[in-house]
Amino acid sequence: MPRLIDIAKRAGVSEATVSRVLNGRAGVNEETRRAVLEVARRMGRDVGAAVAEDGPLVGVLVPDLDNQVFTSWAERIEAELFERGASTLVAMRARTVEREREILQRFLRCGVDALIVVSGHHAQQRAPLDHYREVVDAGVPLVLINGVREDLDAAFLSTDDEHAVHAVLGHLQDLGHRRVGLAVGDEHTWPVREKLRAFEAGTAGWGRSPQPVAFTDFSYAGGYEAARDLVGRGVTAIVCGSDVMAAGALEGVRSLGLRVPQDVSVVGYDDVFWAALTNPPLTTVRQGVGSIARAAVRTALGGGEDSRRPARTEVVFRPQLIARGSTAGAPDETASMER
Repeated sequence: MPRLIDIAKRAGVSEATVSRVLNGRAGVNEETRRAVLEVARRMGRDVGAAVAEDGPLVGVLVPDLDNQVFTSWAERIEAELFERGASTLVAMRARTVEREREILQRFLRCGVDALIVVSGHHAQQRAPLDHYREVVDAGVPLVLINGVREDLDAAFLSTDDEHAVHAVLGHLQDLGHRRVGLAVGDEHTWPVREKLRAFEAGTAGWGRSPQPVAFTDFSYAGGYEAARDLVGRGVTAIVCGSDVMAAGALEGVRSLGLRVPQDVSVVGYDDVFWAALTNPPLTTVRQGVGSIARAAVRTALGGGEDSRRPARTEVVFRPQLIARGSTAGAPDETASMER
């Protein structure tokens, strides 16, 4: 039996287009479909099963399902696709660029009509982009969430981290905090760079020295260690890059014999379902997961064979500050000095 790549070369189309035709999927015009079927027949391929299916197939890649926020992304995107009659393939744990490329290639071989990637390697400052370009060159619409690269033609949808950080800083400033620490992950990732840039700009002039920053990883242990580090540097409030980090920060503060929020306030990011169940309930930033997922699906399904090189777009979505019990008025300066 001839391979898809052999049929694609003979027909002058992409391998993904051949897969769509042979699997009866949408996204291919009738003239191209007939041409591919004719080539496949001449090469000895059985095309009798190439019948139209109900709707498009979309590949969705998320980092993992351990962090509840990525579970929420997968659930909301799948729900939006289901509402539009589309089917979903989900993959995860693309720890390396090589694995991410293999996942995307597998999606293409399955004949997906679009791809949505959440917090993938496109968020890494220096990560190669060739595997994304392969998707675009195959004529498959590509939507990338939370991470922007200037040298790639794709649709980028992101949370407005600048607005989020300024909202948090305004909240803490209103509570009297003047020494605030930032706890984030890898400084070479786009979301961290955006948060750091907004944090430095928003706290400029708060004191004679810059506000402290702890670079760690987006984990419970990372938040725990960052909290101990930042409290040692005299902060009265800690802004974390994720709710998982913030949960660790709560315990890190308590491990020093201090109380949240009486001695140190803690702020998270994401508003996962359990953020209101921590002790105390977590003040956090709520990403518009539902709104972004809806926009991502609308963008992904708006493409097709007639959009082989989709126009580059960038859209940001404003998040919402959710104030709960983990933030309160700053302790007086005497108490802070005694710490």
